[in-house]
Amino acid sequence: MTVGVITSMLKKRTALFSMTIGMFIMPVSAFAMAAGNLIPGDSIGLVNMHPVAFMMVVGIAFQGLAEAFISPRFLEYFSFQAPKGEEGLYLGFSHLHSFFSSILGFGLSGFLLEKYCPDPLLLTDAEKLSAYDNAHYIWYYFVAIALFSALSLIVYGKVMSYLNAKKKVA
Repeated sequence: MTVGVITSMLKKRTALFSMTIGMFIMPVSAFAMAAGNLIPGDSIGLVNMHPVAFMMVVGIAFQGLAEAFISPRFLEYFSFQAPKGEEGLYLGFSHLHSFFSSILGFGLSGFLLEKYCPDPLLLTDAEKLSAYDNAHYIWYYFVAIALFSALSLIVYGKVMSYLNAKKKVA
C-alpha cells in the first residue's frame, strides 16, 4: 500500500529524485536503531517495550519507508540509462551492487561484531560487565555508510546530467 501511494505521489518526479529521498531516509533508520540506548528506563509507556526493541521497530519502519521510495523506481532508472535494445543487459548489471555490498558487508560486519559484540566465551567475567556497552555504535557506521551513499547518488545524478547535456550539444 505504501509503495503505491508514494509512487503515485512522485509520478511526475524523476526516478533519481525518488531514490534520493529514500537514500536520505536510510540514515534516519540506522540512527533510530542506535538511539534505543539513549532512551532512559526499562519500558516505553503504552507499548510496554524495552527502548532498544521499540527503536528497532521504529528503525525497521523507516527502512520500509525508504524502500517504498527506492524499489519501484530503481529498475526504471536503470532501464532508462540503457541504450535501445540493451535494457536486459543493463537491468542484469543493475544488481551488481548487491554482489559488492555483500562482500564488503560480510567483512565489515565481522569486524564490527568482533569489536563491539565479542564472543562471550572469550571474555572474562569482569570483561562481560562492560563488553557490550557500546554495541549500538555499530549503527553509527551504517548511518555514515547510508549518508555517503545518498550523497554519492546526488553526485552521480549531477555528473550524469552534465554528461547527457554535453552529449546533446555534440
